[in-house]
Amino acid sequence: MKMNKDRPGSIDSDSTRAVGRNDLIIDLLAFVATVLCAILLQWRTKDIVWGLWACSLCVGYAYIVVGISASVYHAKDMPRLILAGGGLLLLGFFTFHFGMFHFVHSVFLNMFFPLVEGERTFPNIFAALSVALRSYWPLVLATFASRHSDFPFSGVEFGKKKDLFKKPYANVIRMHLLIFIFAGLHGAGMADLGIYPVLLFYFVPWAKLRRLYRNRSAK
Repeated sequence: MKMNKDRPGSIDSDSTRAVGRNDLIIDLLAFVATVLCAILLQWRTKDIVWGLWACSLCVGYAYIVVGISASVYHAKDMPRLILAGGGLLLLGFFTFHFGMFHFVHSVFLNMFFPLVEGERTFPNIFAALSVALRSYWPLVLATFASRHSDFPFSGVEFGKKKDLFKKPYANVIRMHLLIFIFAGLHGAGMADLGIYPVLLFYFVPWAKLRRLYRNRSAK
């Protein structure tokens, strides 16, 4: 018989706590690995800013692709061909929309922290991504590891598509906020001092901590 998930000591409760602890350990390891890379590779403000941009673009777009693909694969109530066509249309729309967000962002970043030589005003987004990935791939990999449990591998009901795109765009907003913080620190001449607190804030799994707190409070 299935034990009540709200009852202390139940199977569901124990497994939820185990998953939560595992996620927190992975987040901590991702943070420590990134800090070590930042120290060894002597990353400065420009490196972290462009690394966050690459993370937002790569991880966010991967989330969208996985979510749409899984939703099409797991859906039962519509013909597969129609679902696939709808999925491709959604993917095309959000490829443009999400990509345009990051292109506009890269224009402003390249003004203040030039990354692509000779393209200070309107950088080629593919060239910027290529340079950023070659230089800051450890931060991108650490972000994938930290966010892996958030990916919607089981899909999202097509009637709730808005839920599928919350996290990628929420991460864009968070990236904007962190870069604004860096801009303020840069103007005050303290940007390099803010690298490690910003990385800590970036990797702290706030949503997971809130869920764990709610689960404990419900007992």
